[in-house]
Amino acid sequence: MFYIIQIFLSITSTVSSASVADSMNYYQYTHQFKTPISWQAISSNSLQLALDSCQQSFKWQRWNCPSHDFAQRVAPNAAHELDREDIYVAAISLAAILHTLTRDCANGVVANCGCSDNSLQVPCAHEPAKALELYQARFGAGAGAAAHNQRVVGALLQQSLEKECHCKQKSPQGGCLQEQCVQVLKPFESVAQDVLQMYDDAVQLDSTLDNLKIMWQNIPLDTLVYMQDSPNYCEPDASGRWAGTRGRQCSKHGGDTADERLSCQQLCRVCGLRIRSQHVRNERRCNCKLLWGFRLQCDVCIQLERQYSCY
Repeated sequence: MFYIIQIFLSITSTVSSASVADSMNYYQYTHQFKTPISWQAISSNSLQLALDSCQQSFKWQRWNCPSHDFAQRVAPNAAHELDREDIYVAAISLAAILHTLTRDCANGVVANCGCSDNSLQVPCAHEPAKALELYQARFGAGAGAAAHNQRVVGALLQQSLEKECHCKQKSPQGGCLQEQCVQVLKPFESVAQDVLQMYDDAVQLDSTLDNLKIMWQNIPLDTLVYMQDSPNYCEPDASGRWAGTRGRQCSKHGGDTADERLSCQQLCRVCGLRIRSQHVRNERRCNCKLLWGFRLQCDVCIQLERQYSCY
């Protein structure tokens, strides 16, 4: 499945998407410029989106989604038994790819994957199930736990559709006489939060002979599964995939999330490390004034901030 994807080939932008609400004339005009699916462009852009989301979500965790480790987990050894972080990386990566492909197809960017009923329908409904079919036709459906988790992500995208309506016919007074509604995907940030919750709720299975006989269709399609325990992320990996928590900065007071507020406890003390406190000098512009000639004049203010880290 994911081992086929070439991660970080070149971080290029996908062809800019036309709005779902674009007029028919604009759609017909751009139709002639539609191109075949570029899996390299879709994969590289989507995996960068997935990596950014992963690093933001795990910023204050012992495993903080380092880029090199993320790349290794996207393309794992086929014989490797998946741990909890493996299945998260696979799930968030597939979710990003399907999300991008679904929107590109609906917006008329990619040839031969528009609306099922009418390729010139405007606006075009989002069809993540069709995107999953295209993905599996290109990369395969996998087997065992990986195949089950792929179906879980597909089901999640299908459940992430919401109705979006546009005015098809306006009244002379400016109101709307007739609406046209289609199903569109929620923003990727919302989907990513659902994947993160699935990571928290994931179920571990034993890799025994009996487990190999599991009827995967009996496992709910809202449940990710993994096979082995996660390694000790307090310590650095021998091959350099993660650096451990020594030297990591933490937040002892305040913070926007519970993870941040508990970070010194989780990153330092749970890992057998102490918490170092130090003042850091920061310079910033302050007391700015707009002078004659539209010049901005500012003072330089010195601010001491207390920072905490593990040692």
